[in-house]
Amino acid sequence: MAYEDRKKKREAKFRDIIQDTEGNIVYTGDLWRIADSEEAGSGRRQRITLIAVIVVIALAVIGSGFIDSKNAIGSFYVVLPYIGEVSALFGLAWNAVKVLLPYGGVRTSVLEHARPMIPGACRILTVFALAGLLFSGIYMIRHGAGDKTLDGIAYLMLKAAAAALAEWLCRRFNATEWEKI
Repeated sequence: MAYEDRKKKREAKFRDIIQDTEGNIVYTGDLWRIADSEEAGSGRRQRITLIAVIVVIALAVIGSGFIDSKNAIGSFYVVLPYIGEVSALFGLAWNAVKVLLPYGGVRTSVLEHARPMIPGACRILTVFALAGLLFSGIYMIRHGAGDKTLDGIAYLMLKAAAAALAEWLCRRFNATEWEKI
């Protein structure tokens, strides 16, 4: 069953690619872009906004890994959610680059594959960021923050920001409309 699914995906990927008489490979399928609303350039602004939010999420997730707070050193309940966050961030960035960066348009097969992956990666990132926030908060309440109170607060704020921005990105990306070029 899995082999047949992979075969169908591979066939869909190459169905619109042909070789012309000169031997060049040419894509003949549809190209997609983010639809403009009433005002000109709104699709471009929306694409830039989505990319900027992904960059800020990446900075929040990676930045929280550099904070040396008492509750984050060697604790499995902080490290495991962080690993989940980084993994989801990688999947989010990978699919977002394929869909949001091409200026000439996105191929149908790429859009069909990456479009459902981005909201899923956002939700996974949100869950792991909230788990890290919750477990770190519980640790700080039970055991105190010691002499690194500001580091602990910064860590919790970065986790909250990553979760909120990932959820906002999920909703915004789901509301994005695409049009054929």
